[in-house]
Amino acid sequence: MKRTINKLILVAASLSFTLFPSGVFAENISTSKIKSIQNKRVKVQEEAQKAKNEMDQLKEQQKLLLNSLDTIYSSIENATIKMSQKEAEIVNGKKELGELEAEREEYQKRLDQRQVIINNRLITIQKSGGNLDVLFDAKSIGDLLQRINAIGKFMNTDQDIVKEQQNDLEKVELKKKDILLTQNKLQNDKKDLQNLKRTLVNQETQLKAILSKLKDDVNEKEQDILSLEEQEKLLKEQEKAIKAASSISGGDFTRPAEGYLSSGFGYRSFDHETHFGVDIVRTGSTPIVSVANGVVIRAYHSSSYGNVVFITHNINGKVFTSVYAHMQNYQVSTGQTVSKGQKIGTMGNTGHSFGQHLHFELHDGQWNQAKSNAVNPAKFINF
Repeated sequence: MKRTINKLILVAASLSFTLFPSGVFAENISTSKIKSIQNKRVKVQEEAQKAKNEMDQLKEQQKLLLNSLDTIYSSIENATIKMSQKEAEIVNGKKELGELEAEREEYQKRLDQRQVIINNRLITIQKSGGNLDVLFDAKSIGDLLQRINAIGKFMNTDQDIVKEQQNDLEKVELKKKDILLTQNKLQNDKKDLQNLKRTLVNQETQLKAILSKLKDDVNEKEQDILSLEEQEKLLKEQEKAIKAASSISGGDFTRPAEGYLSSGFGYRSFDHETHFGVDIVRTGSTPIVSVANGVVIRAYHSSSYGNVVFITHNINGKVFTSVYAHMQNYQVSTGQTVSKGQKIGTMGNTGHSFGQHLHFELHDGQWNQAKSNAVNPAKFINF
């Protein structure tokens, strides 16, 4: 009875292999991976569109701020011109004040001199007992009358001159007062313009700081968009490569390059970051090879990875992705089928790299930006 049951199990097993060949399981796995990639592509496309919309908004803000900055520049220029005009008027006012002061001093000098003469005359008249000597010397009544009239006119003329000079002096003082008032107003206007210019310059500084931040935000957003577009292209090519690699299978991995392991997989204390691969260092022209049979997902120049090659592998029905970064050059192309140990490029120092080395990553499944599928290559490859 027991033998009969065992036979039935064997028959059932043979029937299952006949009805469901091994390729079906690989195909199901491949279909699942492709579906996952397609979903990620949709998400990445949505994120890219969102980033583009945000960047458009940032650029619109930039445009508005630049217009405001132009207005401030114009206002500063106008304030500077007006200040120069006020300064010129102040200088002219000071010059005019100097001239008026000189004129006032001249009037005052002449007035003082005239007053001294008049005072001396009055003193002389008083000492001589009045104008009697002059009158007594008259030859006739007519001469006497003329002398009396002349003395009166002479005294009146002196008084008129003194009065005229006093009026001139008062006019000069009034004009000087008006100029001083104008000077004070000009000084206040200049101070107001200086305060306005200072305020405008502060606004300019603040706007420039905001614009600088916006510029950084735009650059960062542009980098995000480029990164998302790069991801989308990579996912698109990865989808094609996984389909192509479903018929290619290999049993194990080989070493990607000769050299010593300078940095392993995992958290690194010196830069406080997780290292999602291993770094292999060797000088000279060092070849880099594919670690297994597979299809090139993408070969291109990345801003971070430098010259980089992504390859998808089907290891006994399971999908793996290998990444070869910072290469001096690559000699494979997107969609190309490669064999285990086939040279794909040369070790280099491109992208975000410090010194010649190979940064190698291995992902259990497809590659993604978060590198959530990254595994320690040392678990599969003997370094």
